[in-house]
Amino acid sequence: MQERGYTVVKEQATDVIKEGVYLPWLDLDKFQKEVLRRQIEIEKEYAHIEEIVFLDRGAFDGEAYYLNSGLAIPEEFNEIDNNKYEMAFLIEELPFFDQNSIRHENLEFTRKITPIIENCYTKRNIPVIRVPARAAELRVDLVLSSINDFVRQPTITVSYAHGVNSNLVFVS
Repeated sequence: MQERGYTVVKEQATDVIKEGVYLPWLDLDKFQKEVLRRQIEIEKEYAHIEEIVFLDRGAFDGEAYYLNSGLAIPEEFNEIDNNKYEMAFLIEELPFFDQNSIRHENLEFTRKITPIIENCYTKRNIPVIRVPARAAELRVDLVLSSINDFVRQPTITVSYAHGVNSNLVFVS
């Protein structure tokens, strides 16, 4: 997306892990709270932009990690304005899996958490579009086509002004 000129906000969890203060395998609750705090902060920074902003992760992804682990979901998730997300894209896992040494997540975990993440958005009436595993260029084309189709729907008004509905689109 960046190569095509779009603003892309990287996910926050990797930075939190790299810093080494909050680690999900030592204290998932503290880790997820820090990721959520940063996610909300960075989304506020981009809320004034009147063009499409792609988020590598959205705030509700963290809720899925709580659900998956059986931990109580913090009240902060109920305070997030879900209207700021126009739509969500779930990128299906590729036929190969590059296990990142930072995140410690494997293909089995990815397959388990993906439907949980999807549910965290759909239950808030945020449209979720699954993007099948294919070449990167084809995935980008599908995402952009989906956004164009969404904007063209006559019953949907997309508001970009004043950061109220800031047109944030996340890619997971």
